[in-house]
Amino acid sequence: MKNVLLIARDAIPSVILCGHAQLSRLAERGVIGYRMVSPLRCAAADLEWADVLVFVRADDDVSLALADAAREAGRYTVYVLDDDLLHAPDGLESSAHYARAETKELIRSIMARCECFLSPSPVLLEKYGSSFARSARIEEPALAASSPAEGVEVGPVRIGFAGSVDRAGDIDKLLSGALRRLHERYGDGIAVTFFGARPALADEPWAEHIPYKESYDAYRETMAGFHWDIGLAPMPETPFHRCKHYNKYIEYAAHGVAGIYSDAEPYRFAVRDGENGLLAENTEEAWFAALCRLAEDAPLRRRLAETARREAETVYALDAVSDTWERLIAEAAPERRETAGLRSFDRALRRLRRKWVWRKLRAWGWRAPFLAARKLWRKLFS
Repeated sequence: MKNVLLIARDAIPSVILCGHAQLSRLAERGVIGYRMVSPLRCAAADLEWADVLVFVRADDDVSLALADAAREAGRYTVYVLDDDLLHAPDGLESSAHYARAETKELIRSIMARCECFLSPSPVLLEKYGSSFARSARIEEPALAASSPAEGVEVGPVRIGFAGSVDRAGDIDKLLSGALRRLHERYGDGIAVTFFGARPALADEPWAEHIPYKESYDAYRETMAGFHWDIGLAPMPETPFHRCKHYNKYIEYAAHGVAGIYSDAEPYRFAVRDGENGLLAENTEEAWFAALCRLAEDAPLRRRLAETARREAETVYALDAVSDTWERLIAEAAPERRETAGLRSFDRALRRLRRKWVWRKLRAWGWRAPFLAARKLWRKLFS
């Protein structure tokens, strides 16, 4: 049995869906030994224990040092990426970080130390996979699949969007006009909720905003309580967005929501128009037509939602998507396993951690106490 160590700073959705959930399930089944650890808390003992190291979206010098040490000790190294971080556009909360030349160089350097590249995006695999000895596509799981809501549908048609705060601009650009017209046509017959992102529409009296939940467990619990009839998934058509995954389809499917998705990559890979969701061109008229169609046709909503739910419970079930990881790990036998020199690595890691903290404090400046307090608040109360 191989031991797998996943390196990630925080248990963000990308980390959970692109590795942690699948590896945890394999560990529960007794297939592998598994640990997840932050690079700032990783110790030489963790490296000694591991056969395989998995780096998810790693972009810091501590992770680079861990990748170097792992390769020198003969461990198998894997890099997982679900966004084109090397070409992140302006306007994201993390844009300034990924725009730095130092960050880009660290990402490239860590990737260069890894033997295998994994991604849920076929576009990213085509773009970066050839630089690795091996590359493969992984799938994200449908977590927290819910039971169908019981009882007769009453009240307004519930329409929702769930996504990070970075997505507010996409809603304003792609959905604002269509949703305003929808309200003008149906009035109190619809109810609109924005979960996470807060577009300008959230200030309208007929719309509701629910703050984003930093804890993924809290996020899923909140999603399960909405019981939306229609889920919205706009996606701009840019080179960066082409590299994304259709995880919103999987999420809506898991919660039994009939979704409307931009007729663009990546949704074209998963959504079959009129069968498991609706595809809409990124025009106001197309989105308005799709919204009206679903708002007026409850049987169609139920049919789309049920088809999507069946896929969530089969194609995207956690055990199903974990099988790919099981095969990859079984074939990822390290050529050698050395431990000499790893024990002295803790001292070097302590120096790197101090350097990382000092660099963060310098970058944050006077905002450091505020940002630290905000992060603690999110962890405790979201």
